[in-house]
Amino acid sequence: MDTQGRIAALQPTTRDQNYAVTDTPGYLLQIVLAQKTISPVSARFDKNNIYLQYPAGQTAVVNVTKRNTYLRFELKTISKGIDAVIWGPINTTVADTIGNMIGVVRTAYYALGIQALNKKTSGGVLQNEEGAIFDNGSTARATSFGAALQAFTVNRSVDRTITVWDTWHQVPLKAIPDGKLEGSAIALFGCTPGAVLTVLENITSQENLPYATWNKKWIKTSPESGRPYMITRFNENNIDTFLHYAKSMGLAGVYHEGPFKTWGHFVLDSTEFPHGIKGFKACVDKAHALGLRLGFHTLTNFITTNDTFVSPVPDPHLMTAGSATLTGNISADATKISVSSPTYFEMRSELNSVRIGNEIVRFREVSKTAPYQLLGCIRGAFGTQRNAHAQGNQVSRLIDHSYKVFFPDWELQQKLASNVIRFINETGADQMDFDGHEGTYATGMGDLSFNTFAESVFKGANHPMVFGSSRANHYFWHFNNYLNWGEPWYGSFRESQSDLRITNQAFYERNYLPNMLGWFLITEQTTSDDIDWMLGRAAGYNAGYALVVREKALSNPHISEITAQINLWTSAQTHHSFSMEQRTWLKNPANEVHLYQENDALFMQRFSKYEFNYEAKNVQPGEPTTSTWSFKNPASAQYAQLVLLCDGKEGKVNKPVLELDHSFHIELPVTLAAGESLVIGKARMARLYDAKGRFLKEIDLGEALPQMTTGDHELSFDATMDTGAHAHLTVKLVTGTEKLKGEN
Repeated sequence: MDTQGRIAALQPTTRDQNYAVTDTPGYLLQIVLAQKTISPVSARFDKNNIYLQYPAGQTAVVNVTKRNTYLRFELKTISKGIDAVIWGPINTTVADTIGNMIGVVRTAYYALGIQALNKKTSGGVLQNEEGAIFDNGSTARATSFGAALQAFTVNRSVDRTITVWDTWHQVPLKAIPDGKLEGSAIALFGCTPGAVLTVLENITSQENLPYATWNKKWIKTSPESGRPYMITRFNENNIDTFLHYAKSMGLAGVYHEGPFKTWGHFVLDSTEFPHGIKGFKACVDKAHALGLRLGFHTLTNFITTNDTFVSPVPDPHLMTAGSATLTGNISADATKISVSSPTYFEMRSELNSVRIGNEIVRFREVSKTAPYQLLGCIRGAFGTQRNAHAQGNQVSRLIDHSYKVFFPDWELQQKLASNVIRFINETGADQMDFDGHEGTYATGMGDLSFNTFAESVFKGANHPMVFGSSRANHYFWHFNNYLNWGEPWYGSFRESQSDLRITNQAFYERNYLPNMLGWFLITEQTTSDDIDWMLGRAAGYNAGYALVVREKALSNPHISEITAQINLWTSAQTHHSFSMEQRTWLKNPANEVHLYQENDALFMQRFSKYEFNYEAKNVQPGEPTTSTWSFKNPASAQYAQLVLLCDGKEGKVNKPVLELDHSFHIELPVTLAAGESLVIGKARMARLYDAKGRFLKEIDLGEALPQMTTGDHELSFDATMDTGAHAHLTVKLVTGTEKLKGEN
């Protein structure tokens, strides 16, 4: 650092090279006043302290400690009245790979990193008064000169009025004891890229940061990290069935997609768990006996309206956006309520609710002009008691969410964390996602709230846990086993959020998280081809995933084949059986693959797939209605697999006719209804499937399709079509088969 507090050099002790940006120097510590960032004007140094001075006379003292693999900086004292401090930006030319959430940048030869050393210190750019990072991270970010590393701490030791969750304006917040700036701390380090995780583990251990383990190994380097698992709605009666399938598939465990009747006190649904906690614990014990973990899903700090935090008597610490007062007495039946100000009632939300004493009232709107009134009031909402209320009583706007839930304030949130801890410890459950983790922003305490809730649960659990989250966060990285983003509800098995799933992999790799492909839904229609496709991508990225398997899916006619195929892929991936070239090829979603076992050896078949669409044509009399397409067999002579699908929601494909290479001609003895498909292989018997993928019957074609010789081919097709239907044809050819090398 120079005497103006700027960073003049970032120089490894082992080489004469400066990684700092000299023409755009960074800073160790800046201050924030009235939303303006202020740089120091002078710096002086003694052995362990840096004394910084700012333009208006403010001062800060930063203690420096040399550790074996990093430098530790802690804010010891600072002038009063500072709104926030910013560590950095630390500007560097090291920027080939940017771990935006973890705060590590690297080239092929060197890595630089920043780490927040406590929950009050947030990694990222300070963008709002609450100190919340709403995106996937800005602890490291790309710049015109390379990259910048940055962290911050917000002063929460004083009462403030701010915007909360980027939505609720002018929210008054009380000071909290943990909120002072002093104690904010970071670590800075530089090392070879291959040593980054070793240094991060060292920092985590020496600084007493959350050190998550599984099977007594740090979760970040554990081979168990990011393993695939099953998501389902198990209960006391069917748990054995789902555990059997999870074990047979080689999965890490089973995760309940929502066992609770309420969120807040987390009361179990008695229809699924009539024996309550004991019933859930019995399920956990059965999983553990099989070497599987058992988890549960909830939305982190969301409070349902049927929970006793809300009904029949609302907790006084439900989070509010602000209050007005009653300007007159109201009866228990009043549907118009006069208030002193419209400020907190103008925004319409999902539940549109206020708390007056022990009553929750929903309202339609607030009047536009004085005297202001809440109009269209529904009294005694959510099972609370209607009451008369006196002039001057507070009318407090409750913060809610589109999921029709309320939220705790800073104090009540700790009770919710305690309830989660109690459930974990009483049942022995060992997997949980902090889904809806952004709900912690409702307290107004930003990343401190996000980090505190997770750290409380982590420290309170009396056994190792596997944690995921809906959000990426710098400090939460220490607890985080995985981020499993990508949901199956928005399209077909292969299409739902497919781009997001692939994009996520680079984010995980940049930020030292295990690759995860997201959730995939197995239904009655899922085929083993779909499973091969999905698990090929998983092997390519060495990624975990979640399989959503509900009870109906077990009626899938291919479930045994699917189970065996998942187990085969899982074993091959676990034993690192794929070469780097194979993994690179498998990453491409357009590539088709099949894995099979023969005499204890594993073989991978690669396929080319050609897809063609045929629609009814309006032609002149006598003009052919046939469509002809070209494709190529790049391998030796083989029988192709051909699939004819009647696509569309209605209609039929009638009298389909196939020709190959203008020589082989066959009239298929079938009429396909909407959704039905005919699968033709090398035999003369084709297989007919219904719209749900269930096998219907075999159909004798009279003769088999000929072998496809190496080289170019043409396929012609014709049929009569009902309105709304069209034909979709797929030609699938093996392009190569290779034996996997086994563990390497």
